[in-house]
Amino acid sequence: MKKILVPYDFSEYAKAALALALEISDASQGEVTLLHIIEYPTTTTFNVSGEISYDSPMDKLFTMQLINRTKEQLQAVLDQPEHSQHNLTYRTMMGNTYTGISAEIEAANPDLIVMGTKGATGLQELLIGSNTEKVVRTAKCPVLTVHEARAMSKIKNIVYPTDLDTDASHVLAKFKEYQAFFGAKIHLVYVDTPHSVMDDEIARNALNKFAENNELTNYDTHIAKGFQPDEAIMNFTKDINADMIALATHSHRGLLHLFVGSIAEDLVNHSIVPVWTMSQKK
Repeated sequence: MKKILVPYDFSEYAKAALALALEISDASQGEVTLLHIIEYPTTTTFNVSGEISYDSPMDKLFTMQLINRTKEQLQAVLDQPEHSQHNLTYRTMMGNTYTGISAEIEAANPDLIVMGTKGATGLQELLIGSNTEKVVRTAKCPVLTVHEARAMSKIKNIVYPTDLDTDASHVLAKFKEYQAFFGAKIHLVYVDTPHSVMDDEIARNALNKFAENNELTNYDTHIAKGFQPDEAIMNFTKDINADMIALATHSHRGLLHLFVGSIAEDLVNHSIVPVWTMSQKK
C-alpha cells in the first residue's frame, strides 16, 4: 500500500476517503495522490498541462481560470494543518470523470484506490451507476469505498462473503495482507439464498475447508440467509456490528453486467461500512 490514489471532488464523501487513505498511508509509509477531474465536454481526458484546443479566446480564458482556481483549492487541501505532515500530492485532469480516473489508474498503477461514494439508487443505479461503481467494476487493484468518516483503528471485524469459488483465491490472498495490516478478524460468510441453497452442515464444512486451503488465521465461519445476497450480507454485517465488508468482484461489463449485475456494486451503493473489493479476473 505504498501508492494510494484518492479521486477527489471536495465533497464530504471525498474528505472521508482522504482521511482514511492518509491513515493507511502513514501506517504503511506510503504516499497519497489526490486526483481531481475537471469535467470538460470531450470524449477524452487529458492532463491540464497539455495543449488544449479552444473555440474562442473567451473559452481559453474561462478554462485557464477554472484550472488555476482548482489548483489553488487542491493546494489549500494540502496546506491544511492536519495534512501538512503527510506524504500528499495532487493531480488535475480535464474531461470525463470515469475516463480520467481509469487513465490515471493505468498510468500510476496504484496499490490501492480509496473512494468516497454516496451510492446510486433507483433508475440511476440500474442504467448508469456511479463513477465509484464503475471503478469497482474495472480496476485491477483493490478499491476501498467509504460513505462516511471511518478511523482505520476501528476496523477490527471484517465480513468476507464467499461463494467458495477457488478462482477467487488470489483475492483472498491479497486481502490477508489487509487483515494483518488492520489487525482484524475475518468473518467468512456463505450466503444461503433461494437461488443458492446448501445444507448448513455441508456449507460450514466447505467454509472450514476453504479457510484451511487458504491458510486463514483469526477467523470465524458463518452462514447468512436471505432472499438477496447483498441484503443478507448487509444484515449480517449489522448483526455482528462489523466494521468492513471485503469481497471479490466478477468484472462484468456491457449487456452481461446490465442483466447479471454485481453484488459488490450493490454493496458499494448501499453499505454504510467501508467496502473493500478486488477483481476476481487475474
